[in-house]
Amino acid sequence: MTEAELKKIARKIAACLALANSSNSGEAEAAKRQAQKLLEKYNLTAADVDAASVKETLSKSGGKYKPPTYLCSLAAIIAKSFGCGWVFKSGGGYSASTTVFIGIGAKPDLAAYTFDVLRRLLNKAKTDYTATLKRYKPANRTRMAALFCEAWVWRISEQVADFSGTEQEKTAIAAYKTNKWGDKLKIDNRAGAQPKKTSDHNAIAAGINAAADVKLHKPVQAKAAKKPALTDQRQAELF
Repeated sequence: MTEAELKKIARKIAACLALANSSNSGEAEAAKRQAQKLLEKYNLTAADVDAASVKETLSKSGGKYKPPTYLCSLAAIIAKSFGCGWVFKSGGGYSASTTVFIGIGAKPDLAAYTFDVLRRLLNKAKTDYTATLKRYKPANRTRMAALFCEAWVWRISEQVADFSGTEQEKTAIAAYKTNKWGDKLKIDNRAGAQPKKTSDHNAIAAGINAAADVKLHKPVQAKAAKKPALTDQRQAELF
């Protein structure tokens, strides 16, 4: 069975399950029987039906292999805010790595859009900050830049509004991830950069300050979902 066929059948089953809650007892019973009949005919479970309502939206991660921990943190914050799941897909050869946002309706699209914009803002802020570190040794510059980015992401997490999904959506996303990847998904337990010197704490303060003007406002829900309004008083030209 193709993915398109599965989604079509799942929609029929979902419609039956919705009718099963009807106040008309006869209609509800008939809908329950029809749903059960379809589940048995196509050897599906309720989890399969939930998973079929989920979709993916891809976003660039930057580079071909594992992204830095601060980008993973940014993806996790955005996914949670929009009621989505997320996974990282490593690239190779001519393929770039991608961050996959998983959710219901327009939510993964909004999450991917937000990630793209914030990642560009973060890269611009990192470039500007790194340019001020020329007097430091390469290893110190690398650590300070990472600390700057991690602090920037932390500051964003304080400002991102919570658009989290329902428990039903979370269950559907979990079922989708289980159906598609099973136990192949691995948790990234890499630790971020650790401050070692006074200058490192200055890097953290600089990251927090650089993200202070970045705002994310909850999108207006309409028939055609609108993208969230992102504003940055000092870097508005990026939009």
